[in-house]
Amino acid sequence: MADNNYTCLNLEKDLATSLDNPLDPQRSTQLREKLVAEIQALEEQLSALQASGEAIDFSMEQTCREMIHSRQQLYLELCR
Repeated sequence: MADNNYTCLNLEKDLATSLDNPLDPQRSTQLREKLVAEIQALEEQLSALQASGEAIDFSMEQTCREMIHSRQQLYLELCR
């Protein structure tokens, strides 16, 4: 989980840098690619949680959904 937190922190810094310099298309492209990769990884994690035969951890499932949603919103913001 520490790696995921590290990624989230880097994403926030990259986003702040990109928003400070919105005319840098390479930076925006890198951020969009990173967001897509993180969304895919989170969706896989969510699917694995739902498919496991263990008791469902609803808080973890909700956290994954919120993280996916927030990244989708950032992605859409960068595509404007």
